[in-house]
Amino acid sequence: MHTDQYKLNLRTLTAGDHEYSWLLDDRYFQSIDANGITGGRVEVHLDLRRTGDVFSLAFSYDGVVETTCDRCLDPLEIEVATDRELVVKFGQEYLEESDEILVVAEQDGVLDLEWLMYEDIVLSLPVQRLHEDGQCDDAMLQIIHRVEPAELVEGSEGETITRDEDGIDERWAALKALKRD
Repeated sequence: MHTDQYKLNLRTLTAGDHEYSWLLDDRYFQSIDANGITGGRVEVHLDLRRTGDVFSLAFSYDGVVETTCDRCLDPLEIEVATDRELVVKFGQEYLEESDEILVVAEQDGVLDLEWLMYEDIVLSLPVQRLHEDGQCDDAMLQIIHRVEPAELVEGSEGETITRDEDGIDERWAALKALKRD
């Protein structure tokens, strides 16, 4: 669903302040076709100031996104509340000088915000996306906790694996002797 609604033609903007707003909904997140976020409802507000050929952008994000819990794989909603400032200027070609400075080709003069807004939202999410304690799917937790680490290791052709007092496979015990204290 790549659309022009997230594109700003910077060359046609007059000097001064401009405001934009978008509502990023399920359709937006599904059109991005990236792993991680399956849906949501995030309001984006952009304050843009043009001074000559320099554009100061201040984004504000507020809403909720839908993803999956890293522990139980059930759907999970995470609140999004973040801000970002960005400086955009004209140059010869598109270039990300830093996280805060972006160069747009002057002859094109168009800034596409579709992927940029998605990145801002993803970067605002926690690294581990987990339900609160006690909220995970009980059936999945039972499966996770039912399997003991020793059960995951099988010897060739059904042989029994002997472990030492530290729980290490004794076939690797000789390597422990090489370890320096």
